[in-house]
Amino acid sequence: MSAATDPTLFHSIQSFSIPYGTSEYHPLHHHPATVELLLVVAGTVHCKIDRQTYLAPAGTVLFIQAGKWHEQLYAASDMQSGYRLTFCTENFKSYAELPPIIPISEIDSFNSLLMQLKQETEHPRPDSNQIAHHLINLILLHVIRSANNQESISYSNLDKTIQEIKHYMEENYSKSLSLEELATRFELNKYQLARLFKQVTGVSPLQYIISCRINTAKYLLSTSNSSVSKIASKIGYKSDTQFQAAFKKVVGVTPRQYRVNNK
Repeated sequence: MSAATDPTLFHSIQSFSIPYGTSEYHPLHHHPATVELLLVVAGTVHCKIDRQTYLAPAGTVLFIQAGKWHEQLYAASDMQSGYRLTFCTENFKSYAELPPIIPISEIDSFNSLLMQLKQETEHPRPDSNQIAHHLINLILLHVIRSANNQESISYSNLDKTIQEIKHYMEENYSKSLSLEELATRFELNKYQLARLFKQVTGVSPLQYIISCRINTAKYLLSTSNSSVSKIASKIGYKSDTQFQAAFKKVVGVTPRQYRVNNK
């Protein structure tokens, strides 16, 4: 995972402190053009992103991609404090693979960067825009480094894990396998699974499942007399139309043309 140092077009930063016994709720909303980064210094923030619930305890960053629908709860059972940074850049893809919850390494240094950014934003000087841009890049690089460190600690035997996931897909490609189901089975979250799988194999989990289906279809078309409809059903497609469109997209010809050419 790497980040480009693309220009920051807009940013806003605030600290927050919610005393024990007081709750605060941010209702469902989304920001089409800005990323939100929340450092939790104390307490635990509850956040629902695209209908999936996450807990961000102290020492973690809650990273919300641009355009994601989300709502947040600061519970009365904890004192909550931290920083909220929102920013807009020219290239959101640089950060698209970051997971929603990231434990931060070297938390004191990270906290210091956010404090400096807040200071520059609230008390601007002639060079504050350049310094703010530099600080935001450092903050994002720190987040990415922390995400990478967490993955290397948790998944030191990465190749073996991915091989096990591939083996499971190869035996179960005809089922409606979801990213969430695979993530639960292999004790990853879906963002980590998608990123790590592509890192090792060069393709997404969905692309790999499709390749398993299409390769099986090619084998059956060239070695059996089963109808195209039966083959489509056997390998997990709900309709002939869906199967034929997927097959032609990958192979370049229709299933019937492939059978004629390879019988």
